Formats: sequence, C-alpha cells, structure tokens
Amino acid sequence: MSSLVRWLGIFGIVFALGGCGNDRMVDKIRIVTVLGFDDGRPGYIGTALYSDFTQRGKVGTLQGRAGQTQLVLNEMNGQSAQPVKIEKLRLLLFSRELAESGLSYFINSICRNPLISNYLTVAVSEEPVTSLAKVIAEQGSRELPYHLIEQNMKSGNIPRSNLSTMLFDYHGLGRDVSLPVIRLNAAGRLQVSGYGIFKGDCLKLTLNPEEMFYYKLLQGYSMRGEIPFTLKKHGQEGTALFSVSYGRESKHAVMRADGLHIQVQLAISGMVKEYPRWMDLRKDSNDREVDRQLEKQIRERLMSLLAKLRDSGVDPLGVGDLVRAYSRDWDEKEFYERLYPKTAFDIAINLQLTKSGIGE
Repeated sequence: MSSLVRWLGIFGIVFALGGCGNDRMVDKIRIVTVLGFDDGRPGYIGTALYSDFTQRGKVGTLQGRAGQTQLVLNEMNGQSAQPVKIEKLRLLLFSRELAESGLSYFINSICRNPLISNYLTVAVSEEPVTSLAKVIAEQGSRELPYHLIEQNMKSGNIPRSNLSTMLFDYHGLGRDVSLPVIRLNAAGRLQVSGYGIFKGDCLKLTLNPEEMFYYKLLQGYSMRGEIPFTLKKHGQEGTALFSVSYGRESKHAVMRADGLHIQVQLAISGMVKEYPRWMDLRKDSNDREVDRQLEKQIRERLMSLLAKLRDSGVDPLGVGDLVRAYSRDWDEKEFYERLYPKTAFDIAINLQLTKSGIGE
C-alpha cells in the first residue's frame, strides 16, 4: 500500500512539473492566431497577430512582404526572437482589394497547409489588414476579430462558415463561396458589416446585414434571429419585431414548360414582440392580420435576395448543385449560361406564432 502511495506521489509531482514546463514553453514561441494578407503588388503583405503571454492581454504584430506565403512567414520569423507558429491559427483574413482580385493562390497554398485547422474562420476586411491590425493591437487580446465572428456565428446572428465550407464551395460543382465581412465602425470598434459572395475566387457581391439574415434562413443551418417588419391598420403604421426561435428549410428543383423552378419551403416558428399598442394581439383577427403581413414581407425580401443572387450570376446557395442531383447530363457551364439566369423561385412559408411579447 505504501509503495502505491509513493508511486502516486511521484506521478503527481511529475505531472505538476510537466504542466509548469508547458506554461513556460508558451512564452518561448509566437503563437499566431490571426493571419491577414493585403495586395502589395508585386507580392503580398502579410500581417500576423499573436497574444503576448509575457504581457497578459497584450497583442503583438509581425509583418512580412513577399511573393509567396511561406516567404512572408519566413520574413516574420526573421523579425522575431521566438519561433513563429501558425498551428493555432483561428482567423485567416483578406483585404477587400485582395479578395476582389482573386484568392486562388491562397486557396491552393496556405489553405492547404496541413498545420492549420479546417475549422478556422476565413473573412474579408473592408480596410487593409495592416490598418486593422494597428487598431486591434491597441485594443488587446479580448478584441481579436475571431472572437467577434465566432460569437455571432454561435448565437445565430450570421451564417456559419469556416475554411472547410469555403474549400467545399470553391472546389464543388454548382456552388459559390461566401464569407463574413468585417470593418471598423465610426466608434473604432470591429463589427460584422455584411457577407461576401464570390464568383470563382473573386469577391463579387456583398450582402448587407438585413440580406445576410435572409441568406442565413435560406441556408437552413441556423434558423434563429430577429426580423423587424412593418404593421399597418386603419391608416396607422408601426414597427414590430418577429423573434425566430427555430425553423426548417428545404429546396426542390422542378422543370416546367416555362423553365426551371426552385421551390423553397420554410417553416418558421417564433413570437411577435415590441409591436404597436394599437395592434392588440389578444384578438384573433389581429393575430391573423399580423401573420398575413409578416408572411408577405418575408416572402418579398426572400424573393428580392434570390433574384439579386441570380442576376449577379452568383450561386452561394448551391442551386446548381441541387439541379445537378436531378440531372444525369448536367453541365456547369451550360447551366449558368442558359438556365440559371432564367430560373424562377417559388416560396412557401409556414409561420407559427407561438406567443406574443409585451406591447409597447
């Protein structure tokens, strides 16, 4: 028994010392969590952000300029007293200018680096990454942009995406890449300002926050959030809020005499809150009227978004991939040149108003 106790004691001491050793190792390397790129023709300007563990809460920056990503990282290593490591990378960031000119080089280089996770976040910055990094470094590690994006994805405020979905959409047939867009607001704080839609490897279109929510509904991954809408009755007009608690989405492709139709079915459940006092939702007639007006406005906004994506020639929802499942001789080039521009969308919405919030 005493021998067992002795061995357990030795094991405990070794375990404790091992833990202390790991803590010290963190201070001897630069663990990059944000890596961004700007167009620096010729070549690229790379900016890395890392948490300085010797000064708790501080964020350090490194910068390199070269024609290849590995050479950029090598230049950063040459500026650091500690080895620069990207194995814990959480965010890969590209400036708008670079995203509009094309990301194929990065998709075929750093995005395939086996050292980085497929689940890291990829985003576009409205400002040059070099400018953004200076502001972030002053604000500290709690304001690193991946915290902002990950929190909004988890809470259902923005569509979900990561490196894995980006690569799937880029290399897959009949679909396009979509990524969150961030910027500095007037107060100097980071915010998710929209969602970028790509054609091939180039940023083609940016959805505003309202469109971003409806895009999220059409994706079907996260059916939560708030929808502001307008209520009208007897010459009065006011704003109400529909809080979506859960829902389901499905799409089907149907070929008719007048062309291709994509049938979108949405079942959405939630409650209306912060509505005008003159709209008494205790009355069944008012409940039905709210249901009618809300459904009409949701359908109009969804139709507007689908038409915008179609007319811009982008397909982040994978309509082409959906049609491909119904056709044995589907051809991507022919589909996007002939069928997609004339595609019609039929939207069926089933609203369930579970209860009402407190009137204003």
